[in-house]
Amino acid sequence: MYCPRCRTEYREGVSECADCGAPLVAELPKVAEEAHDLELVTVLETEDSVALGLAKAALEEAGIEYLVSSNEELRQFIRGGFGMNPDQVPYQTCRIQVAAESEVEARALLEPLAHPDLSAAAEEPPDGEG
Repeated sequence: MYCPRCRTEYREGVSECADCGAPLVAELPKVAEEAHDLELVTVLETEDSVALGLAKAALEEAGIEYLVSSNEELRQFIRGGFGMNPDQVPYQTCRIQVAAESEVEARALLEPLAHPDLSAAAEEPPDGEG
């Protein structure tokens, strides 16, 4: 027996969902699988938590949806291989991905964060002026 709302399975003899109260059915209705043709592209990779926060804020302000992922497998390896807590790992590369159709706009917003050395050099006055 199954709840058609929660999709929880129950043993025989139960007639009502304990969570939502819906009457149970013998078989769950088929759920149409949605096609996900979303192509994600990486627009920033960084180990800098400040840069990551700035990037997320810039994308949110621009209304660009994004996905952040990290090397969690590496953190788990370090914990297992070196006996360290993953939170003690000094650096963790994070990737920000956006839909392919937002790539150009996102890259333009995040360019200063992708190349911080170039941005800092552009702000410094030439030698002798300052």
